[in-house]
Amino acid sequence: MAGFWETYYKMSSPPKYDLTGQDPEALKGMARTALDSATIVGLGGEIEAGIRAPFSDKTFQEIDSEINQEQAAFKENYPAEYTTSSGLGMLPTISVGAPAAVTRVVGGKIFPNVTLGTTAGALGGFFGGTGEGETTEERIQSGKEQIAPNALGAGTVTLGMMSAMKAAPPVIKFFGNMANKVMGR
Repeated sequence: MAGFWETYYKMSSPPKYDLTGQDPEALKGMARTALDSATIVGLGGEIEAGIRAPFSDKTFQEIDSEINQEQAAFKENYPAEYTTSSGLGMLPTISVGAPAAVTRVVGGKIFPNVTLGTTAGALGGFFGGTGEGETTEERIQSGKEQIAPNALGAGTVTLGMMSAMKAAPPVIKFFGNMANKVMGR
């Protein structure tokens, strides 16, 4: 059985994410674990059961119980894959948390947040670029060259995230209503 670092190395070195030869049960467990971690409170099994229930002769509770049993076996049989998948599942959720905290400080309007994101990207590009080059002039020139692409990238990402945050409440309400209908509440 491979340890955490061996699994991490296998999944993060070229060819990236090479899962050939991986047990299909392990792949299913990895996907479920990542989804559980992405929802923070472990709702991946419930989401899967809610999607599968309308197309199955089993009830939501039966499918959810089956998923929980399979996940317990996965965690016991593949501890390194479980840990790795759990970490990978958390990354998107955590990466959204920091901008959400900044948004609370700056406010919920899109323009100030995009301005802040663009400014931070420009500064990051300049300071990151100054690490390249032999002389001071080369470092400053390299820093100047990195300002525009980093500012544009950070501004674009901030705009996308702010748009997603503005769209999230209706989307969350829609999925909540759908889940309630599937579960019969």
